[in-house]
Amino acid sequence: MPAAFFGAGEWVGLIPEGTRRVSIVLPAGYAVTDFNLASCEVLSLREVFRLAWNGSAGKALLVAGLAAIGRRGEMNSTLEEILGATSLERYHDWRALKGREPDLAGLDARRDSWREGPHIRVIVHAVGEKGAEAPDETIASLHRQSYPNWSLALVGTDMTYNGDRQAFRVEGGARAGLLWEGLEASDIVMPVLAGDVVADYAMAALVEFASGRSDCPMFYADEDSIDTGRRYVAPELKPDWSPIFHRARPYVGRAVYFRRQALEAHAEVPSATLLRPSTWNALFAGQVGPVGHVRRLLLTKPWKPAESGAPAILAKPATERATATLIVPTRDRADLLAACLSSLEKTRPRDFDLVIVDNGSKEPATRELLDRTRMHSWARVLDVAGPFNFSALCNRAAEHAEGRVLVFLNNDTVAMQPDWLANLVNWAVRPDVGAVGAKLFYPSGRLQHAGLVLGLGGYAAHIDIGEGATHRGYLDRFTVPHEVSAVTGACLAVEKGKFDAIGGFDAKRYPIELGDVDLCLRLRQRGWTTVFTPDAVLTHHESATRGRSNVARRYAKERRHFLETWKDAILDDPCFHPALSLTARRTSLDR
Repeated sequence: MPAAFFGAGEWVGLIPEGTRRVSIVLPAGYAVTDFNLASCEVLSLREVFRLAWNGSAGKALLVAGLAAIGRRGEMNSTLEEILGATSLERYHDWRALKGREPDLAGLDARRDSWREGPHIRVIVHAVGEKGAEAPDETIASLHRQSYPNWSLALVGTDMTYNGDRQAFRVEGGARAGLLWEGLEASDIVMPVLAGDVVADYAMAALVEFASGRSDCPMFYADEDSIDTGRRYVAPELKPDWSPIFHRARPYVGRAVYFRRQALEAHAEVPSATLLRPSTWNALFAGQVGPVGHVRRLLLTKPWKPAESGAPAILAKPATERATATLIVPTRDRADLLAACLSSLEKTRPRDFDLVIVDNGSKEPATRELLDRTRMHSWARVLDVAGPFNFSALCNRAAEHAEGRVLVFLNNDTVAMQPDWLANLVNWAVRPDVGAVGAKLFYPSGRLQHAGLVLGLGGYAAHIDIGEGATHRGYLDRFTVPHEVSAVTGACLAVEKGKFDAIGGFDAKRYPIELGDVDLCLRLRQRGWTTVFTPDAVLTHHESATRGRSNVARRYAKERRHFLETWKDAILDDPCFHPALSLTARRTSLDR
């Protein structure tokens, strides 16, 4: 079921004919009292088609055509994609459908645990000359909170407050420590810009989350904007804590919260300085411990056009040069391999060796190309006969690798810049990083890979596939290095020591498909992060050697093993917000 992001969720989908019972299993940590089933009904074909038409008229007509010619499998897949996603452009309507009225006698009733809950110090501060005119709506939203244990501090220009809540004023030049005076170390400081609106459930959601994360000194939540026409726009549905992403493109935004203990070192700076969003970004960027992400929308701000300008990438390259071994499995298709090798000869610096694993090539042109390649001092060819097993071929080549970093590369890839390898290696040698993936394009110039999303399409798949070359990705994520849960094995770099530590690719369970995802997830289990970098760009024909027909039938065993092993992981990709769809290949809202 989709996330009940604004309090309500709706699932529409196919169930097997003759189904008599449906079980709903809540995630760990959720009590049955936190959940109500509003209704359950069977939809008629007319109702299904109406929903499909509202989602996409063109695809609804396709569904009707597929039904008419009896292609029910394709019809069901198309229906699932339509009914499981809403475009980001329709966010205002989607938001309205997901909301519900507060249930103060039931789901939203005050909890007994709140009596001992942390105190929240809300700091409302003005920015610019218009700030003093804006706090009324902000203050009103605070008074709608169900959580009772909070107080108010006003900073900046002459804002007035006539409510009954404990409140005091601090001048912008005064020391910031005055803002949290009297709070316990675990109490929470909530800065709010005058004019922003705090969601009615925000404090309750924050306290419920923080109570289970005593290890977190700071938190952030999701947010959106409201335009001058009172339409909600630009939802910022953020990944779980991604420090590489944040340092490259600060994304935590304005919905940020700190335990008092996290701010103590900044008690002597001016209050106005501490309350700048740029200061918050720096605090999060400097955090070396855990950071909490409240996966709810807790703040709405007035909309304004996005600021232009390239983000500053703060990630440091490796301080030492590391050699690499490039591993290229191949079988025939000399034209593809020749283009790949030609691009490798242009790679700089040339601190790498090459291992080509030939899986029984027969064509004379391929044999001639391999014989010429053997003449290079930096290249070797391993002849490995037998059925094609990508994982086994890669493992075999890794045994002969001389470089510190292994780079697995498909034979139908072409590097588009001389420094592509250095940009991969610089990430792979970091002690906290496992697998590293590149930005891949089809020969047409359309996007093929910028990281995989777990659960997309039922297993794992490329997000925003087919977008144009200048597509920036949701939250601009395709423009900067960032954490992902998996990258494709078409171009995957990993330190040999880390690769060996987990036993390499699982050649028995994943001979061809999903072995790259399994590798990334096993690296994650050992504490190593998977990273995508847009600074290594290649063209990839994708399955040009093996073909793309009957994929589901050809790789049924791999898919079954994957679901058995990683069923929990694909339910919740920490790098992909749960309110985003896992049925649409283009980033969309869930249902």
